Amino acid sequence: MTLENFYKHSQEEIVHLFRDFIEKDCFSQYPELKDKLSLVLTGSVPSNHYDRYSDIDCDLLFENESDRVMIKEVVKKYKMSLREQKLPIQLHSPMTFSELENSLTDWDHDSALREHAAALVVLDPHDRYKTIQSKIKWYPSEVLQEKIQWLFAESVFVFEDRLVVAVERKNNLYVRSLSLQIVKLLANALIMINDRYPVFEKHIYPSLRDLGENEFCTQIDLLLNMTETHEIQRSITDIIDTVEQRLIKAGFIEKQLREHWTQLRPKFQVEGCV
Repeated sequence: MTLENFYKHSQEEIVHLFRDFIEKDCFSQYPELKDKLSLVLTGSVPSNHYDRYSDIDCDLLFENESDRVMIKEVVKKYKMSLREQKLPIQLHSPMTFSELENSLTDWDHDSALREHAAALVVLDPHDRYKTIQSKIKWYPSEVLQEKIQWLFAESVFVFEDRLVVAVERKNNLYVRSLSLQIVKLLANALIMINDRYPVFEKHIYPSLRDLGENEFCTQIDLLLNMTETHEIQRSITDIIDTVEQRLIKAGFIEKQLREHWTQLRPKFQVEGCV
């Protein structure tokens, strides 16, 4: 079992493989890091969406601000070594535990919540990370509702205020760009009503498939094969209507005129969806 072929193995096996590699390759060169860093896997491995094209994403966390300069310099050197070895590893910029905690104390940082709720612990010498992770909670109901309403309101606004005009102007590239922006917004609304954190573009389709949102996936497939701008506009209208019915049925929104949604400004938005 090698790092180059990590994608052929289970999450548990990848964690063991990566831990052994770091112990032997990194800490043998830089023993000063051993008791100062917690390492956790984020990205495609914890989400179970990894394949032969994926990397192993690793977050690095440390306790004392006084160690920052040393840790950053050493990690920078080690990242160069990984590049020279051409290994499928992405080490993210080190952060303190306090910085991580601050990103998790409100409901604005959806990406941090998603990544660290699911992160796989590789090394955590003093259980500092595990303590933080154990405190991560799902959105309160009122926050979740506002975020989903924002996603739907933003999709309607982009459609009414921008896409319709872009179609009339025959601005094909902009029409395509706006249609994909709307799909991203509505897809994340569906993902969130299934009690999952919102995701970036590359994980939208596999996440929807995992959740059994096959009708929406079929609508996306049809949309992607369209080239005529008025046809794209009609398709987006149907997609908005489909998601609206789902959100009404799930109790997150009520039937409203389109003007209501274009003027709505919920307090909570969804990070990465604008």
